[in-house]
Amino acid sequence: MQIHYPYFEQGRILMTGFRILIIEDDPEHAELIRMGFRRHDEFFLDFAASGEEGLRMIAATAYDLISVDLVLPGIGGLDVLVRIRKLDQDIPVVMVSGHGTTEMAVVAFENRATKYVVKSLESFKSLPYVFENLIQEARFKSSERAMRGQIERSERIHRNIVENALAGIYILQDGGFRLVNPKLGEIFGCSAQSLLGLPFWQLVKPDDMQCVSRLQRDLSSDIPVYESKVQRKDGTCRWIEFRTVPIEYEGKRAMLGNLLDITDRKEREIGMMQANRELAAMDGIMQTCLSTSDDTDKKLADALAHLITGMECALIGGIFLREESSLVLRALHGSVEELIEFINGMDLSALLVMPRVHKCETDTERKWISAPIACAGEAKGAVVVACVEANNAQSLNFLEKAAGRVGYLLNVCDQNKMTLPLEEPLVQIKTS
Repeated sequence: MQIHYPYFEQGRILMTGFRILIIEDDPEHAELIRMGFRRHDEFFLDFAASGEEGLRMIAATAYDLISVDLVLPGIGGLDVLVRIRKLDQDIPVVMVSGHGTTEMAVVAFENRATKYVVKSLESFKSLPYVFENLIQEARFKSSERAMRGQIERSERIHRNIVENALAGIYILQDGGFRLVNPKLGEIFGCSAQSLLGLPFWQLVKPDDMQCVSRLQRDLSSDIPVYESKVQRKDGTCRWIEFRTVPIEYEGKRAMLGNLLDITDRKEREIGMMQANRELAAMDGIMQTCLSTSDDTDKKLADALAHLITGMECALIGGIFLREESSLVLRALHGSVEELIEFINGMDLSALLVMPRVHKCETDTERKWISAPIACAGEAKGAVVVACVEANNAQSLNFLEKAAGRVGYLLNVCDQNKMTLPLEEPLVQIKTS
């Protein structure tokens, strides 16, 4: 048996080359094999004279390739091959036989021999090249298999992250969704599968296209952040925040995006903005009350202007005061024709009782709300406002408080003994 010594490098032992086990019972054939490797120092050869000895050596040492003689004393070569395969499915095993029959070769390959070699002087000389090719091929396949396993594990990890992410994750390509995770479907109120191929902008409400805006707080980020309102399959709306980055997907340009449902946060922001707007409006009305102007109609017009700014999406507004059996329009915002069209045919006394939302069959796009103006415990008039997308409870609550401030304004005017101007009112309507 040839003995090879390892190389040394900076105190480390570096084993180089290929470790081979030759199971061969014929000493002459073993010597011929050894001679064939004499000029190939990259091979480290171990020899076993029987199948039993070879199996013991395999159990104790890691080999790059095993050569097995077909005919062995005790355990035959095919049985050795079968036992090797139970231990290692991938190691190259070369079956060597002195009789090159097709039937024996078929049997060897059926038992997963890597190669079948017929003994001859030429075949012994070529074994180093045959073994090296088989080992390199096995190493390549092992590396490929390991890489494929790593890729599959990585894909499983990424798939698990994407599918269980708290954010909606998607890939847009050619204007439509190519990949979506379950969370995205949950945000839009549908299955993720139903979103595939659907254009992203089809999910944004047409009236809210202007809401798609880059958030100012993230201008320093390399990845812009946008927010918008989207409409779910059931018709309800949600606020979303999303980021996108360009990528290549399946050889084509695409956009990778992640999307968060920020509805709760956005509604709180909107609530705070509305509260600030209402506070500013109430403060403006109070400032009007304290004004030194002696023009009551001017004060009412200013108070109405503040009131309108305090209500989101207010379109039309009017302040009516009672004069004997009539309601007189003393302040106006918007179209007087539309206001009068709404008022006509109504039981005007209902405006003086309590805050309310009015049904209007001729104007389904707007909501008309009113609140009585009380002064010194008496209903002096009413505030009427038309708005779109109004929150009934919130709008009525604000309008009631604002009408109370208008009542206080009238009370201040009375205390200062200020009278209404004598010019003609904007509109005078008889109450029933």
